[in-house]
Amino acid sequence: MKPAVGIVALGAANRRSIDAALQRAGASTRFVTGPNALAGCDAIVLPGVANFGYVAAELERAELRGALIEAIAGGRPLLGICVGYQLLFERSAEAPGVRGLGFFEGEVRRVRTPRVPHMGWNRVEPLAPVFAGGWAYFANAYAPAATARDAIATTRDGEDTFASAASRGRVLGVQFHPERSGAYGAALLASFVESARAVYAG
Repeated sequence: MKPAVGIVALGAANRRSIDAALQRAGASTRFVTGPNALAGCDAIVLPGVANFGYVAAELERAELRGALIEAIAGGRPLLGICVGYQLLFERSAEAPGVRGLGFFEGEVRRVRTPRVPHMGWNRVEPLAPVFAGGWAYFANAYAPAATARDAIATTRDGEDTFASAASRGRVLGVQFHPERSGAYGAALLASFVESARAVYAG
């Protein structure tokens, strides 16, 4: 059986491409618009191509904030992508006063790359052997600092270096778009689907 991966659907622009990429990686997918839909999910993806404040407000409106925290506490893997990754931190300079989910410590700040937003292909450099480096596709004006406590990879552009991936327990976040990152992104999604399969098997 294919593991069931729930894609949190909050109006973010990249959910369809994430859906297709996860299916290619071997998952059975469903869009999650409320807490009840999380019940049958072996793993969860929190995507986002939108403003931090908007996505945080949509989580509240859909009553998904508490449900996501409960699902993670129960051991289900979660992958945050782009703004979905940023929401895993405590707060962001993009939306002062708005709470993130707080799985990772620290604040997301505006990047200081030569061009903002930072767009295109760039290198992901691992900080830990458990995470593979490679070339990935980015489209971001904000990102966590490279010194973030839970950072497992960084990316440099010009004089700025930021945390391009972070992890704690079964929660993984990436600033880049794996669904647009060729073989490197496909391998990351396949690994995530395997972690969901382990939950399903258990």
